[in-house]
Amino acid sequence: MATLTLIGEPFPDLEARAQASAARSLAEALADTAPRGCSSRLLVARDATPPVFHSARASVEAVPLNTGSLPILWRTGATARPLDGEFVHSNTPMLPLRSRAEDDGSQTSVYVPHTLAWSAPELMGTAQAKAYRAFVKRAARLADTLLAPTHVVAEEVRDLFGVDVQVLPLASPVEYLQNAESAGTRAALSLPTQYVATTAMPGENGRLDWLLNAMEANPALPPLVIIYLGTEPLPPMRESLQHRARVVQVEQLAEVGAILSGAMFLALPQRVLGAGYEVLGAIASHVPVLYGECEAAAELALDAAVGAASEAEFAATLARLTSEAGAAELARLRIFAEDRNRTYGWRSTAWQLWEIHANM
Repeated sequence: MATLTLIGEPFPDLEARAQASAARSLAEALADTAPRGCSSRLLVARDATPPVFHSARASVEAVPLNTGSLPILWRTGATARPLDGEFVHSNTPMLPLRSRAEDDGSQTSVYVPHTLAWSAPELMGTAQAKAYRAFVKRAARLADTLLAPTHVVAEEVRDLFGVDVQVLPLASPVEYLQNAESAGTRAALSLPTQYVATTAMPGENGRLDWLLNAMEANPALPPLVIIYLGTEPLPPMRESLQHRARVVQVEQLAEVGAILSGAMFLALPQRVLGAGYEVLGAIASHVPVLYGECEAAAELALDAAVGAASEAEFAATLARLTSEAGAAELARLRIFAEDRNRTYGWRSTAWQLWEIHANM
């Protein structure tokens, strides 16, 4: 009987909560799609709250380490010994790895969800970017298979390390999806009836200024809701936009799904994305995407998105899509988003991951 073990504790960046949710969904999907005699197991930290799975072929096991110690201890090869001879998968590069003999029966597949640590380290922070680079470098050297959510990330990792990378699409964390409580959550957050959502951040790569400048120049634009997963507060909003731009510092992850599902569209002026979960969550709610030169967003959303190559073009498209004249275009994009959403699902990802391990 083969068990595919998933690392349930992700790299501790801004997307850690979303990645932890994704690991839980993937573990259950792996159990549901497992070949005869196979199962999945989710490893969580000793101080984590273990999920309850509905499938008898999905189990949870706590490692004798706390969440805070894992990023340090899992850098050493010694902590990987308990996983010798096992099938292991991680949705982030943070996992215990060590050099093993080719015939010991071990199989390790590792996602590299993004390359922000090289292309936009300021969005992660100096210490986190350095640690992420170290984990990815080690995974490129020791893992059996590297995976990426898009061809864009796969090509970047190939360029960095000269290794083969397979593309395996992810799916949306369940909290990023609309549910029966979403309308109530939006009301509790005092969100307007119509608004544009974004995950843009300040800075040259985050390009939040693209949106703020457009709003200052065009009073007719709807309010802006900024989804922020960080713990440190963002800089104060411009005084001229105090009543038109709102930062929601996410406390419960389900707030993300509520905001995305109620938006006119998701505006992503930034150059880069993380794993792209916000795009997957948006199109799952049939919400289109406006992006600015971000190839990963373009690849994930395809014809459910509109691109803009400059700040001026981004502002013009923003104005068009939120005007009466752009209503038909926005409605068409929503239909495309509904179609595009059929591409993604944890069961599909699980099927492919079983196949990847079968072919190792």
